[in-house]
Amino acid sequence: MATGEFQVMKVPAEQLAGALHGQVVDPGAQPTTVVKRGEGWTVDVSWEVSGELVDWLAGCWQVQIIADLLGGGESRHPASPVEMTFTPGSGRYTASIPMRGELDAGTYDLVVNLTTTTAAGTAGALGGFVVLSKIVVKD
Repeated sequence: MATGEFQVMKVPAEQLAGALHGQVVDPGAQPTTVVKRGEGWTVDVSWEVSGELVDWLAGCWQVQIIADLLGGGESRHPASPVEMTFTPGSGRYTASIPMRGELDAGTYDLVVNLTTTTAAGTAGALGGFVVLSKIVVKD
């Protein structure tokens, strides 16, 4: 499981900190770096925020996958973003993003991007990313 960067702007780390993890898993829920395009593989993401301000968080998390085809091509967002509401009293979250058929055959760099929106709908000050290992998608 890859560990990524977690950013908390404008708040001291002792009041609010976080960790972010992600991995590609095959249909049998085993970590992998080679998948078949038409099978039910996923990107599993977990993150945790801690500190005295966790109960004060309001808004939503947004998790999105970014895929860069090696050897050229554009960055893509192959799956719809997953949105989750902050849960007061709990700083632990998980998401499993289905990827069946989302990428053509090839080798990709995958990044999990975590952002937030406030209760008012504006961009939040929390977020982070995890760079996953290269993934090979086969037909």
